[in-house]
This record gives sequence, structure tokens and C-alpha cells, in this order.
Amino acid sequence: MSLLLLGLAAGGYVRPSEEARRSLFVVRTADGAEPRGTLRELAADWSLRLADGGDGTRIAGRDVVSVRRVGVPLPPMPGGDHLVLANGDRLPLVGLRLDGEKLRGRCPDFGGVELEIPLAAVALWWRTAPDGMRAPDQFLRRILAADRKRDALYLLNGDVFEGALDSLNDKQVSLEIDKRSVATDLSRVAAVALGSEPAAAASPKGLHARLTLDGGTRLTLASADCPDGLALRGTTTFGAAVRVPLGRVVALDSLGGRAVYLSDLKPAGFDEPLPYLGGDSIRWPPIVDGSVDERDLRVGGSTYAKGIGMHSSGRLRYNLRGAYRRFEAVIGLDDKTGRRGSVRIRVLGDGRPLDVGFADELTAKNGPVRLQADVTGVQELTLAVDAGRGGNVQDHVDWADARVIQ
Repeated sequence: MSLLLLGLAAGGYVRPSEEARRSLFVVRTADGAEPRGTLRELAADWSLRLADGGDGTRIAGRDVVSVRRVGVPLPPMPGGDHLVLANGDRLPLVGLRLDGEKLRGRCPDFGGVELEIPLAAVALWWRTAPDGMRAPDQFLRRILAADRKRDALYLLNGDVFEGALDSLNDKQVSLEIDKRSVATDLSRVAAVALGSEPAAAASPKGLHARLTLDGGTRLTLASADCPDGLALRGTTTFGAAVRVPLGRVVALDSLGGRAVYLSDLKPAGFDEPLPYLGGDSIRWPPIVDGSVDERDLRVGGSTYAKGIGMHSSGRLRYNLRGAYRRFEAVIGLDDKTGRRGSVRIRVLGDGRPLDVGFADELTAKNGPVRLQADVTGVQELTLAVDAGRGGNVQDHVDWADARVIQ
């Protein structure tokens, strides 16, 4: 029985197993160090202490880039009923209902506690893909990217209705359409997308972090601590208190500190790949926080929430203005759509190639690889992807966790 089910059966938090308590984490720091050990303590200022293999010293919260469980891949995004928040969080909820300007539901990941989420913070309620949909994650992302002035109801049969969401419970969803309430049985609903206007991705000031759990939940925490090395406690960006056994934590990625994700920066320019078969060929613009095929970023068995999808042969440029010291990323051919690809990767600083520790042709066999480069004083950073010996077939490159660090 899982820790989650044990916790629900007991009505709350349970003590994790000895194995879970002793599992190792690797902490990636702003200076490039990667100490490993048991996470003994996480303080309210985001500083942490490792033991049983770490050096036992405290790492300042501002210096932490990420905390990852050793040997455990980042899980896929939730596949069943869950909310997608405007900031990209993915949160499974059951018993979801609309209560005025808020959504309420119980979260199995946090012992079944009921959470209250402002409607303005929600982008999408996802239930399942419409009938016959072969790439659910692609469909979900296209819904999120659509420019909507009104709420939209997506049905399993492919129909779409637009209006204003006026009720939602365990039996039906209702939209106000032309001043008339139209109800739809929940069994026919694939997804409900909120209008683009009200969605607000509120970002806390100062340090905060995105929590990843073993079931795929991604949730941004405005504050957190783990004083006993057993349970992580936190407060979400929408003010809810949560608690989870440390044994279920896969990652904690720092936000608002010294590391900045390239996907959160506006590019200075993009040199689009030349169409392989002429002007009528498919064009491949870069995709923010998704693969170039508009799916989840899947590299080396892990699913990443942050990164950039690119295709050969393209150049993506960013103005750094000399403000950063290091660049790093996990780069590989996408697990789903890039298995036959072969590419040459370069990272340029002010037009000059930087030493990233990898110079071979990148394929599914020798990737993914972790790149690091010194970008001290660099004004313009360029990510370059060129076709390898196999041409540009399936050259779907994921720059996962691509970030620059002060």
C-alpha cells in the first residue's frame, strides 16, 4: 500500500518508511556544486542541510538551484482529473465544485485536504482527451495557448461551446450562453478552459519553489520547511497549507533566486530553420516549456516542466547583458518524437562557441547530456541546433531546465 493510501486510511500524515527517509537527494547550487545526501532539514528561509553522505553543512537558500531525488526520474504530468493553473502548476483534485469565484476540491496528494483556489488563478480543468485524440498532451497545450475571451467547454465528441462558467459539480457543468444557462452532464466533458483574460499567474516576491511529487503533481510553494527530515510543509501561492511525506518528494526547484529559466525570458530573436522541402514544408518555431511538437518535454525518461523545444537548424538568442555567470541545461532528443534524430548542438556567447563539455553529434543513443558553460560578461546567448548526418528527420531537441545563473 502506498504512503498516500496509508495516510488516508489513518486520516492524516504517516511516518514514512526507513527506506524513504534514507533516500538521497542531490542539491544543485548556483556555483555548480552538486552535494548529495539525506535531506535532514529545510528551513523557512529555504536553506537546507544534508547528512548521511553530504558534508553536513547548511546550504543558503539563495544558493540552491534545485533539489532532486537521486535515481528517480521526474514523473509524467498528471493524466487524469487535474487543474492546470495559470503559472503552469498541475494539481489533481477530486470532488471539484465551483463556489462563487473559487474552485474547491480535495487533493489526494495532501491527505485529502480540501483546497480553495481562486478562479482567476486557474487556466484549465482537464479530465481526459476527446475521443480519438492520439496526443492528449499536445491537445492540452494547444487549449492553453489559445487566445480566448470566454470560457470554453470541450466535449468528448469534439464539440466546443463558449460562454461563462456558472456552475460545476460532480454531476454537471453549466455555461451561460446568450444569457441562458446550458448544462452538460459531466460524463460528456473532456475539459473546461477558462478565458485568457482572468487567468493571473501570480508570482510570490522573493524565493519560492516548485514542488514535484512522485505522482506527477507540480505545485508552487510560496514558503516551505521540513524541520524533521520526515515531512515537507508548505504554503501555496493561493494561500493553502499543505503537508506531504518527504518520501513522496521528487524535486524542489528554486524560483525567484539566482537561477532564471530561459523559458521565462523574452528571446531577442529567432533564426527559423530553413524548410527542408521548400516553402510549403512544416515550420518549427521554438516552444516555451514544451517540445517543438507542442508536447510535454520528455528527456531521458524524465518529464520536465521547464525548458525549450527546438528543431534543426535554428538559432534562438537571448540578451543577457552580462548579468549572469553560468548557463546549464539537460539536452536531448525528445523521448517521444525525436528518437531517430541526430543533431549538432552549440551554445554561443556573443557569437563565439562556448565550451559546454560536449562536442559530439547528439542522438538518442548518446543523450541526454548535461551542458554547462561560463557566460560571465556575455551580452547575447545563442542556442544553436544544426542537423546531423541523418538530415533533419525527427530533430526534436529539448533544452530541459535551460537556465542562466547569477
